[in-house]
Amino acid sequence: MTQRPFIRRALAESNLHALRLALLHATGDPALAAMKLELVPIRSGAAFEMTIAEEHHAELLRKAEEFVATEAATYVPRPLDENRVRSMMELALGQELTDEEFFVARTMPALEEFPVFSQWTRERPRRADDFRVVIIGAGLCGVAMGVQLEQLGISYVIYERRPDVGGTWAINTYPDARVDTASTTYEYSFVKNYPWSEQYARQPEVRRYIETVAKTYGVYDHIRFEHEVQSAEFDEQSATWSLRVADATGEIETVTSNFTVTATGLFSTPKKLDTDGIDDFTGEVLHTTEWTEQHSVEGKTAAIIGNGSTGVQLLARIAEDADQVYVFQRTPQWIAPREGYGEPVTEEMRWVLDNIPHYWNWARTTALKPADPRGTITPDPEWRAAGGHFSESNDKLRENLTQYIRTQVDDRPDLVERLIPDYTPAARRPVVDNKWYRSLTRDNVELVTDGITKFTDTGIVTADGTVRDVDLVLTAVGFEVTKWLWPIDFRGRGGVHIEDRWNLDGGPRAFQGLAIPEFPNMFVLYGPNAQPATGGGIGLGGLPAWMESWVGYIARVMIAVIEDDHHCAEVTDAAFWEYNNAVDDEASRLIWLDPAANPEKNYYVNEHGRLSTSTPLPGLDLATRFLSFARDDFIFTRIGSDTTTSEEQAPFVTVS
Repeated sequence: MTQRPFIRRALAESNLHALRLALLHATGDPALAAMKLELVPIRSGAAFEMTIAEEHHAELLRKAEEFVATEAATYVPRPLDENRVRSMMELALGQELTDEEFFVARTMPALEEFPVFSQWTRERPRRADDFRVVIIGAGLCGVAMGVQLEQLGISYVIYERRPDVGGTWAINTYPDARVDTASTTYEYSFVKNYPWSEQYARQPEVRRYIETVAKTYGVYDHIRFEHEVQSAEFDEQSATWSLRVADATGEIETVTSNFTVTATGLFSTPKKLDTDGIDDFTGEVLHTTEWTEQHSVEGKTAAIIGNGSTGVQLLARIAEDADQVYVFQRTPQWIAPREGYGEPVTEEMRWVLDNIPHYWNWARTTALKPADPRGTITPDPEWRAAGGHFSESNDKLRENLTQYIRTQVDDRPDLVERLIPDYTPAARRPVVDNKWYRSLTRDNVELVTDGITKFTDTGIVTADGTVRDVDLVLTAVGFEVTKWLWPIDFRGRGGVHIEDRWNLDGGPRAFQGLAIPEFPNMFVLYGPNAQPATGGGIGLGGLPAWMESWVGYIARVMIAVIEDDHHCAEVTDAAFWEYNNAVDDEASRLIWLDPAANPEKNYYVNEHGRLSTSTPLPGLDLATRFLSFARDDFIFTRIGSDTTTSEEQAPFVTVS
């Protein structure tokens, strides 16, 4: 039996806002609903989260302890009616909700078994047996798509070019690779209370999680490992896709599908380091995706090129083992701490999750909704006119992060002057600190900010003429994030090539990141402008929840095709451009395309000067789009018929 001192300690360590909501859910005690909230800054002021006002702490903990002692063991969960869910969500988010806001927010606590996925609108049609889906990639997106199709009973196969499941979490095995959002937000909503061991899970645990989900929900047996899709071509007469697939021996198989879903991810094509003399270097050069357990830096001199999320994550571990480490930095980053980063899920935390009914649901909700950061990414002309850099909240963040840098490097002038960026915080991808700044103060670590000019056979030469001999070079230079679907040869209606289509449109574009005109029955997961550029506010929360919403949307299109006796669905030009124009219009007003805030473009912005990897649309707007479905956004076609839902765009040629 758990001892009372442990229970008190565990309750005190809990998220008190979530604890209040869990108890209210279970008991309906009006005194809990009356407790006041207050905002506290997190992430060095980059966001705020709500917590229970201190004046209520003692009462809340007393009520929680009493519930554990008298009711928890015999408590039987009961579904909340619509009004209770709404009032609970308003308490959780600290605001009254409009109908549109509640439509989205109700998914956040994951009270239903599958809160985001789609279902048949009537009894499953018999003709669903005739449809087959090909999914390309067995990462988070591909597995989620498989789970959705399992729920619908639609036949599918997943082709995965690697020998294991996990996608980016199978590829990136470098030291200390981990999520940079809390584990409780980096999970599917249909997997309840997964027993994470760390507050920010490391790569092996995340990959294992994805594999566990695939096996638990029947997806794993549908995966064909070490099978790479080389090409896919749409056949207009049969309204099917023909795909060439190579196995590990090089043998080619041609397969046919009614729908093709690409889940190849954003981080699937590593960038190559292209520097003069690199082929003459006699040491080892590894992109971080090439690191394996067999690699070691013990007793070696190592170079790390890059200081984005990957470079920042691995430095501390490399510095512990190597004799000497040179860190090559081209552009300084705004690197921020995260509460709980690198910390375990304690025995006390796990006890609360497992023993307080509904705590997981409401801890998830409160973690998903820090205060909306739009003020940090929206320029304030009046603030600038008065002498500010960008906006009041962004300038406060700059001040906090600058002080953090100074503190971490002991205010050393030789480091501070090279580490503080001259651009605006939030203009580039946020980077979470993993003892990176502290590692720079070690005797065996040198920060190098002179540009690399070439390699010699033994080392690296920088612009000042210095030669640094190294045994091993780790390139943390990122991925080709604008090469969606590469190197698969996709050809759509009329034989149009995907790259030709995108070259006409100023780089890769898609309707809601998912669908492309002239490519019927094909969907892109984690496509252009799909994921929100910021968190916070009312939305769907962590990335896997957004992935579920993409998958659910794709399923709604499939359901419409099958239930209404169609064979094909193709997004209209009108819908495609409405979404893309909305994205471009919103992006033009925000930090990423502001020349004063972000003079040096980064992976958010493509070579055409367009924000392409993420969407700047507010989370509520984006989530509403994914959770809804307007049939007029698609042309639905039957083989041998010209019947469509729109006259704005001619259907492909059909035969009878």
